[in-house]
Amino acid sequence: MRAIIVERMEDTQSSTRGYAGLMYASMASIGAGLIHGGAIGLHAEHPQLARLFILVTVAQVAWGVMVTLHPRGWLFLVGMFVNASAVAGWLVTRLSGISWIDGLEVRERAQIADSLCAALGLIAAAIAMNAVLRGKIEISSTPRLAAPSVLVAVVTIVAMWNGATHVHAHGDEAHGGAAHDGVVLENWPRAFDPSLPLDISNVEGVSPEQELRAANLIKETGIKLLHWADPKTAYAEGWRSIGDTVTGFEHYQNYSLYDDDKFLDPTAPESLVYKVGLGGQRTLVSAMFMAGTKVPMDSPQLTDYAGSLMQWHIHDNLCFVKGFSGAPMVVGITNAQGVCAFGTRSPGDNAMVHVWIVPHECGPFAALEGVGAGSAIVSEADRRDKCGDHTHPA
Repeated sequence: MRAIIVERMEDTQSSTRGYAGLMYASMASIGAGLIHGGAIGLHAEHPQLARLFILVTVAQVAWGVMVTLHPRGWLFLVGMFVNASAVAGWLVTRLSGISWIDGLEVRERAQIADSLCAALGLIAAAIAMNAVLRGKIEISSTPRLAAPSVLVAVVTIVAMWNGATHVHAHGDEAHGGAAHDGVVLENWPRAFDPSLPLDISNVEGVSPEQELRAANLIKETGIKLLHWADPKTAYAEGWRSIGDTVTGFEHYQNYSLYDDDKFLDPTAPESLVYKVGLGGQRTLVSAMFMAGTKVPMDSPQLTDYAGSLMQWHIHDNLCFVKGFSGAPMVVGITNAQGVCAFGTRSPGDNAMVHVWIVPHECGPFAALEGVGAGSAIVSEADRRDKCGDHTHPA
């Protein structure tokens, strides 16, 4: 009797030589590939990115199928490269963005769908690396696949479902249509307070990518701009006042940055805006970013960055003279005929936009009030960087 039991145990625990975790790696890679495939259509507005998703989908699914049918040592090396590359790409987009891929230029928040996809890719890459390092070993000839199969299937479905739901919650806004599926298109601008959660979602005409770029710009500006909290630091590093303290705000311009190769870069703001308080105390409140000379306000480079969240404007009615430091100083505005009674008229060639780092009731991209608001390509009633007659922020 004992011999029969031992024989049966040997039968149920039979082993063979093979690659450990082969089927688990295969399922994880196929699951990750299917999640990538589900995101292809969601990135159709960026052809380069959509094609990249197609390639990753095909690579991960094809590898999972091939390694199941024909397990070879070199195939595990390929699988390790494919899945590790996908995970590395995901990690970079969550830390800094990829400037040379359209649609991935700025850092994105980690979400459920892409995080689960990365987890499956990481599992596949880790098992593939283990197979490369260990080669064939004694493994069970009847691996338990039911539970892992169900788990991978559930993770894949949840990720694909969540990804579609997340993008759809914003997708209709990008086309400027009516709200669908309970998504309400709300008005803009809205009050901004950096100490509170950022509220720039569900704005008509704003795509998820534009919303993300705007959010990152607001966040990074709030951090990086503090380097110039003291005007003395700004002056030492090349920024010069235009002498507009009478308005209650003082702009410090760095003319060397006007036509550099940087765009909306919080580490190189073309202008710094200080609020002038009692006794001449200055508080840094905003960056004023400028586009390159001759870049029109309706250039896609400007209008596509954050959609209707951001309103670019120009100042083509200011009169300047050369100050004692050699830097231009504003001395007034043009008359009804567009002529400066004193000084020289500014050509107003650089479109600009503010990004506030202190609370502002007209939003994080609000213009100054009055003359300081400049002029835009839309009517005053349609400007989205103003919300009526308000006092300036504290």
